[in-house]
Order: sequence, then structure tokens, then C-alpha cells
Amino acid sequence: MEISEIAYNIAKTFDNKTKFILGSILDIPLYEEFYDAIYCYNTLHLFLRPERIIFLKNCYSQLKTNGFIYFTVFSEKEKSFGKGKEIEENTYESKPGRPTHYFTKEDIIEHFKEYSIIETGIIEDQENHGEIGWHTHILRYIFAQKKEKIQI
Repeated sequence: MEISEIAYNIAKTFDNKTKFILGSILDIPLYEEFYDAIYCYNTLHLFLRPERIIFLKNCYSQLKTNGFIYFTVFSEKEKSFGKGKEIEENTYESKPGRPTHYFTKEDIIEHFKEYSIIETGIIEDQENHGEIGWHTHILRYIFAQKKEKIQI
């Protein structure tokens, strides 16, 4: 799923086997199609808590039972942590209208409490910021599995 029409079109030109959906995860209708896995790279931290919760509920609803998720998010170890106006706990506005949430280990586990966590940790990721040049992000990742619903 991609909100940018440009990125969506680029992805489709490189991969004709994957089903791409143009739109926002916050606005998706519940599809009757369920997925074995959801991969989300550096997106969840761009939302305020109410939107993060919607984001995760929508992902959870589209994932098959025992399906897997892999998410990366900004960590509290990022150099930009604590800079800008704090608008929620561990969430700062680096530019007006641009929130960034910085996840602690406890925070990421709390966000994914509906899952069986397989692994979580820290990774470094180099990114070219154009005019600013290369920068290394300190990311948290989580690999987890959707729990099987227990009938009582």
C-alpha cells in the first residue's frame, strides 16, 4: 500500500507480480483478502498516537492468523530525538505539521501487544538526505506473529 501515486507507479513498473494498492492505510476499506505478512519500513513513527493505533488495527485486520509483521521505526537513540516541540510523549515536531515519534523498547512492545513477538532490536540504516548528505538512522525493528484467536 502506497499513498504516493508517483511511488506507486514506480513500484508497479519494477514488479508486476506484487499487488500494489494506492491509498492510505488509515483509510483502507476492509478487504476480503488477507495477507501472510506485512512489511512496513520507517512509516509508523510519522503518525501521532491515535493514527498509529488506527494504522496497527488496520494492519492486524488484514493479516491472516499466524501471519507475520516486520516494522522498522525511529528509536529514541536517533540524533534528532528530543529536538523540536514535544507534542506527545516521545513525539516531536521537527517541522510544523511533521510529527516524529521515537520508540523505546517498551513502547514498541506496547504498540504490538496483540502479537507474539519473535524478535525486536536495533539496527543502523544509512540514508542519503540530499543536500545534507548521508546520515545513519538508529532504528528499532520488530518481527512478530499474529496470535491465533482462542475460542472460549
